[in-house]
Amino acid sequence: MKKLTSARYLAMLGVLGALLGFWSATRTWITVDVPASSVQIPQIVIDGATAAASVTAVCVVVLAGSLALLIAGKISRYIIAALSLLAGGAAIAAGANALGDPQAVAATAVAEATGLTQNVGEYTLTAWPVLAIVAGALMALQALLIFVFARRWPTKASKYDRQVAKNAQVNKDDSSRSIANWEQLSAGEDPTTEAK
Repeated sequence: MKKLTSARYLAMLGVLGALLGFWSATRTWITVDVPASSVQIPQIVIDGATAAASVTAVCVVVLAGSLALLIAGKISRYIIAALSLLAGGAAIAAGANALGDPQAVAATAVAEATGLTQNVGEYTLTAWPVLAIVAGALMALQALLIFVFARRWPTKASKYDRQVAKNAQVNKDDSSRSIANWEQLSAGEDPTTEAK
């Protein structure tokens, strides 16, 4: 269980959610069959990126955050979790909105294709908005697990941290000896007398 709640596995969960969201955004969400008498285009195909542009955007955020999670510090982990939670909620809302009211989601694309603003034709939904909801749920799950388990993860030591600097051993190399020699000369002592 400890391994499944590590930063690496939770980052992979976020990447999986983001990739599923990207995949669903490239697929057809809604098809609109328009009567041939009213326009020249008999069928309008609306993909996820057109129906819900926010899905692609939030997937980019979660993908970047998941990769950053592997090197993030204590506070950054919670910021990434908050962003993933918001992104997951946005993806769920976009998918649910398409399922709930496909006419409103497709209105702009239909108006551009037909030149008509009123309801024209028959709207058919595919299963891809459901995959966007699943992707959003994975992103939100990642965020919740980060909130719960991030405090248990070890922090990576930086060479600029105080503890690391205290424990660092100073090597006596030629440059440090030459500095000491200059200090002895400045004090009026001959550094060559000690070498003999």
